[in-house]
Amino acid sequence: MHYSKIAFIIAFALFSQLCDAKSVLPSNKSQFVKLLNANLGSYKLTTGTSELCTSGELQWINKNNTNLGFSLGSGITFNALHNGTQTNKVANFCLVTTKFKYTSEGITMTLRHDRCDNPEDSLDSSQALRFLAGNKLQYTVENTDVLCNFEQQRL
Repeated sequence: MHYSKIAFIIAFALFSQLCDAKSVLPSNKSQFVKLLNANLGSYKLTTGTSELCTSGELQWINKNNTNLGFSLGSGITFNALHNGTQTNKVANFCLVTTKFKYTSEGITMTLRHDRCDNPEDSLDSSQALRFLAGNKLQYTVENTDVLCNFEQQRL
């Protein structure tokens, strides 16, 4: 009996911690547009060594057409936003597949070039932009050392 009380207390404590943990919830494109609109502005690079990491504006490529995507500084771009996965054949090149995953804290874009005329053009990459607490952003490129941290500049 004594062990069952201890097991119950441990299980309750673990459950409480799980409930308190911040969870990343799935989202959709329209919810992401609202999230991005709430965070548009000037960002200063705080850490990052890649050429992609440059201070600058987080802005829509065309504020009247959010489907065209957005950019941060001069090196980071997420373009042609859509829901789910799209594959297009680029003449004399490859099949280009883009997949967007929207979450309650950001976006991940997966890009794949396959069935290329030149096998050296084949590519699999993934980039992510996450909104963090305290008006901060983090940009990463999977399987590379690219990690950029930004802080929004307030007037």
